[in-house]
Amino acid sequence: MAFSGHYDCVGAGEPVLCLTGFASGNWIFSRLLEPMCHRYRFILPDNRGMGRSPPVDVGYTLDDLADDALGLMDDLGIERFAVIGLSMGGFIAQLLALKAPGRVRAMVLLCTTSGGPDYRQTFPSLTQQQIRAIYALDPLARVTAALSENLCPLLKTAFPEVYAYVVSRRVADPADPEQVMYQFFAVERFMDRPLPLDRVTCPVLILTADQDLLVPEANALRLARDLPHARVVKVTGADHLFFLEKVSETTAAIEDFLGGR
Repeated sequence: MAFSGHYDCVGAGEPVLCLTGFASGNWIFSRLLEPMCHRYRFILPDNRGMGRSPPVDVGYTLDDLADDALGLMDDLGIERFAVIGLSMGGFIAQLLALKAPGRVRAMVLLCTTSGGPDYRQTFPSLTQQQIRAIYALDPLARVTAALSENLCPLLKTAFPEVYAYVVSRRVADPADPEQVMYQFFAVERFMDRPLPLDRVTCPVLILTADQDLLVPEANALRLARDLPHARVVKVTGADHLFFLEKVSETTAAIEDFLGGR
């Protein structure tokens, strides 16, 4: 299936597909990837209805987003590649690794979890009512609510420059509330069923942070238990946006992992 959304390609080298998180465009990866562009070619799709991809008027599943990603790699003529999945993008990455095990050579999962009742216990996701309330606000109020200290406890005080950057980008590129709800329901359907993670054949690096309140460290440990070829790296003194707060530490772990594959 051909990919009909927007995507960007940056860097040169081994191909790496980058799958972004909830209600976000692919800009969220830019600071993380910049130090690695000399070594890798990063392919960055915007998910349906997000970033510069066109809006949708019907619901979809995260399986559909995994198919979109595979369609993009087909369009680009890339048979085998690594995958980086960020938060919700980690859900899509897991589905992709199960759909096309012969194509995914390695997988990096950042601040993410998986589906089913076991993972529900350690993933304090926001409710439909909370999401609707946040996205009913104006763009600036919406962003400050989403980045509040009870969700990202260190971002504003310990990393003010990163906080200002994320606020400015999200205000400049606000997600449409209707598109956000399509994505929310896709995530809810994903969370309702466990995945056969024991069938994932590629090596996996799981990155987590000790102060991540959105996807606590327990999720990474559970993933490492359920994925056959996984290891965990914990970033300390950072929260859900650790990949922006501790860029050098995060990129070092990713380069060390991908370089050995």
